[in-house]
Amino acid sequence: MPRPPTSAILSAVMAFGLWGIIPVYWKWVGHIGSDIAVAQRVVWTLALTVPLLLLFGEARAWLRDLRRGDILRTHALAAVLLGINWGTFVWAAQHGHLVECSLGYFLNPLLNVLIGCVLLGETLSRRQKISIGLAAGGVLLQMIAVGRPPWIALVLAFSFGFYGLVRRKSAQGALAGLATESLVALPVAGGFLLWASAQGRAIFGSGSGLDLALVMGLGVVTTVPLLGFAHAARKLPFSLLGLLQFLAPTGQFLLGVLAYGEPLSPLSLVAFALIWSAVAVFCVDQLSKKQEPT
Repeated sequence: MPRPPTSAILSAVMAFGLWGIIPVYWKWVGHIGSDIAVAQRVVWTLALTVPLLLLFGEARAWLRDLRRGDILRTHALAAVLLGINWGTFVWAAQHGHLVECSLGYFLNPLLNVLIGCVLLGETLSRRQKISIGLAAGGVLLQMIAVGRPPWIALVLAFSFGFYGLVRRKSAQGALAGLATESLVALPVAGGFLLWASAQGRAIFGSGSGLDLALVMGLGVVTTVPLLGFAHAARKLPFSLLGLLQFLAPTGQFLLGVLAYGEPLSPLSLVAFALIWSAVAVFCVDQLSKKQEPT
């Protein structure tokens, strides 16, 4: 198997690291409402990606792609999956369910590995299988620790897992693809914001400089990690991408417990230890591959 590109690995680490701490931002905009925050996220993501396309000289090719039905269909499906994921995550982060969010993103890499093996024909080494087994045990313990059907976790895992699969099949690059997804979602997001405003809701919060900056910043906090993920999803084996994704739920888990005081049982601590053991085994596997003669 060829060695994965370093740029793709770094992109994945950046994306998942940022996703691990992004719940802080959703707490900051909690007074705006999760539905308005998601709609504004679509608008400001498009407002950022289009100038970037112009800056990098990709705008003309992007406009040509918009005339292709296959591109629009692929990214319309991706936009639906991403919208489900965003809406669920933002609502859960704002309502004290970060530990369950982390459970969803612990489940997601396992789902990606399953997709890679079943649908993409990828193979796993013995150490990778051990790491997957350890992670699966940790996720199972986390599910038991939650104490109820983890619907938030399941929605997050499946929506983002299949978003990655759909995104991988796109002919567009990372930036153009995100712009297309934002564009096809814009009528829904814009229509909702107009309706919410007509209902008397404050779609820019209090209207203060801070609230305006936070709303406009939604494009930045969305675009940067998603571009990193989109680049990694196109270049890395799904199994490797799945294991690197443990960075994001680890950050979310720690934020929920340490920063926001969500309950942590002894069983959750055991689960956390199992999951990090899985990451350690995977790192040993990667290090041993680098030491093998080429």
